[in-house]
Amino acid sequence: MSYHYSYLVGVLIFWAAWIVCYAVGKSYRRQMLWGSLVAGPLGVTNILFVHQYWTPPSLFDLDNRIGFGIEDILWAFAVGGIASVLGEMFLKERLSRIRGAGHKRHYAPLVVLVVLFGLLELWHPHKTIYNTVIAFTAGALVVAFLRPDLIALMLTSAVVFAGLYEILFLYFLALYPNFIQRYYNVPNLLGIYVLGVPIEELMFASSGGAIWSVAYEYLLGYRVSSGKGI
Repeated sequence: MSYHYSYLVGVLIFWAAWIVCYAVGKSYRRQMLWGSLVAGPLGVTNILFVHQYWTPPSLFDLDNRIGFGIEDILWAFAVGGIASVLGEMFLKERLSRIRGAGHKRHYAPLVVLVVLFGLLELWHPHKTIYNTVIAFTAGALVVAFLRPDLIALMLTSAVVFAGLYEILFLYFLALYPNFIQRYYNVPNLLGIYVLGVPIEELMFASSGGAIWSVAYEYLLGYRVSSGKGI
């Protein structure tokens, strides 16, 4: 099988999951779109991962030529939307606005995440995937400290999103079983695989799922409570 469009096919698998979440989680659609629209442009950060972590085949060979491509933007859009609502859909929680002095907007988690990531990149510039996981985890811990009411959602989302990520990746590997060996920088990985999926992917999914699952609630001032969510 030709691998020329393999990355695009992988993106479409995640988009299929996004469409299912959007169709099923009617009450979460605004939140899901927010998560997607904010995350989508972050696909350009793939420029930090190309060559040192992977070099996927992309439309017009953009990933190899400039470090990011169309697939990266589309993938980030889908992943951001799913991660922002999957935990709440699983727990069937609903949102309610925190009013008055109950919510003080500040960006401490984002500052910690960005500054720590920058420092780690200066220290170990060839370990971006691990730097990302550590920065995501630190940001999530800051949110947990400032908003302990979001801890349960955060932990649930980390586990559920990592599980879905594994399943979607396995569907992809069923179509392209040699993708990892062809396009990942295998010598630069830990060498630990979960049913063929690099542990780095699941580390990214769990830490990213933790922080992104509560970003909307934290930044826009919502609390979650049990109830009919979907």
